[in-house]
Amino acid sequence: MVETPRCQALQCAGEAVIPSASRERRDVGRALAALAFGVVSSTAAAQTTDPIFAGWRWAPDVPGSRPAGLGGAFTAIADGGKAAYGNPAGLVLIPAWEVELSTGERWAAVSGSALGHLHLSAYAAKTGAQHVDVAGSPGAFLDSSVWEAGLGLGVEPFRGLKVGGAVAWSHLGMEGLRRVGEADEATTVAADDGQVRLTAGLLLTLVGAETRSFPTLRLGLSYQPGFDWSADVADGNTGEPAVSTAIRRPSLVTAGLAWRANDRWSFSLQGDVIRYREVVDALRRNVGDRAAGFQLPNALEPRFGTEFGAPLWCGCGVVKFRGGLHYRSPGTLAYDGNDPVAAAFTPGRWRTVGTLGFSFLTEHVGHAVRLDLDAKDLFEGPDLSFGITWRF
Repeated sequence: MVETPRCQALQCAGEAVIPSASRERRDVGRALAALAFGVVSSTAAAQTTDPIFAGWRWAPDVPGSRPAGLGGAFTAIADGGKAAYGNPAGLVLIPAWEVELSTGERWAAVSGSALGHLHLSAYAAKTGAQHVDVAGSPGAFLDSSVWEAGLGLGVEPFRGLKVGGAVAWSHLGMEGLRRVGEADEATTVAADDGQVRLTAGLLLTLVGAETRSFPTLRLGLSYQPGFDWSADVADGNTGEPAVSTAIRRPSLVTAGLAWRANDRWSFSLQGDVIRYREVVDALRRNVGDRAAGFQLPNALEPRFGTEFGAPLWCGCGVVKFRGGLHYRSPGTLAYDGNDPVAAAFTPGRWRTVGTLGFSFLTEHVGHAVRLDLDAKDLFEGPDLSFGITWRF
């Protein structure tokens, strides 16, 4: 028997049923590559495709309540605990210690200053969850979720320049199944793996100062290098051991501008460069020519957010209303070729995501509380999240 190769990437991740021809003619290595990438060996006499990953998005998500209401355009604002996830340089902008909790993409963080010039944050978050039902394949599904715990640090080495970094333990949980008929398991996918994720960020004040009295224009930059989680893929028909396979989280480069026009109005504009080609490049390294036809180009996703705040007539607090737009790339693999077994990897569509949010802020004896309510996707959601922040 041919020794089963250790697969290195499931980046394009579809699956295929093992051919029903005689086992003597089956090339085990080619069959496992087909399982991982949705391309069946040419020696197969009869074949079926189970593309569990055909609708799975490779893009990272935006955690929590307030950034979601701004369309995710938060990199240059970064004035709360969620800066530890997206742009840790923004931790310098937190004026006191704060505790932050939110639902939706669940978030919990403690942030504040220590030793005078160091600004720290410790957080735990659910940063992404997906459920995929494979069209045309009843019983095929893929569920996944990402949990993360991290530490962020921000400093201001020069007036108007803030830099920061964060390190996090990012855990992928995944379960997928494809059945034949009513009972037989054809293929299973399972992941329970954690990897280190890094973030580096910068904030530069271009105009004005960090006070409420003057207009301010800030530039925000953030970089998150990509990494691989590990998943196990097994074929229940053959009884072969599960194959350890990598699942890529692509690199993310973000740049944004935040303009606070006055005490009431602020605007933010952001572009996210998602290096989806890392997914396809890793696929080529592992399956060679069989990766031909699979496509997932790099994407530049624009985001826009605006926020308006006004004091209440009773003098008991401030209300803020915000909204945003995000032009989101498909983030899924597509196939352009003649192999019918990969037909499920159809091109996705870009779509406009609209968001809305509301906050109520109140202060008392040096302490402050902010309540947030946000809708992350008005058109296909609303994907509501609720948050509370206590500064002391």
